Amino acid sequence: MVMDLFPGWSFLKSPWLAGMVLLFLLEFIEGNTITRLYFMRLRRMTQEALKTGQISLELEKERGKTLPSFTHYLDLPMLFLIVALGAIKPATWTMFFIGSIIAIGMAIALSIFIPKLYPWGQEK
Repeated sequence: MVMDLFPGWSFLKSPWLAGMVLLFLLEFIEGNTITRLYFMRLRRMTQEALKTGQISLELEKERGKTLPSFTHYLDLPMLFLIVALGAIKPATWTMFFIGSIIAIGMAIALSIFIPKLYPWGQEK
């Protein structure tokens, strides 16, 4: 649809659309690499722990990783930014950059705050 309305690379002249496309691509890549692989590995380890009846040290360490948690917490703020860019359609890159900084800040805050509520993989 983007190529129908904005032939070639002309969509890059619209900051709101270029920002939406860039964020969507980044979210797609991140979601299908870091987050997906982490949760597939975590599911496998959890199923093994259920079979044995105890949590392994490997599972404890896996649950304590911060990068997958950060990318997981980044999903909703980035989705909100994508929708906001499409709804507001800013003519400059300011909203994209400020929104990205806020989204990353929210993900960092959640990555720090949530483990304090549920401290896993950090004992020891």
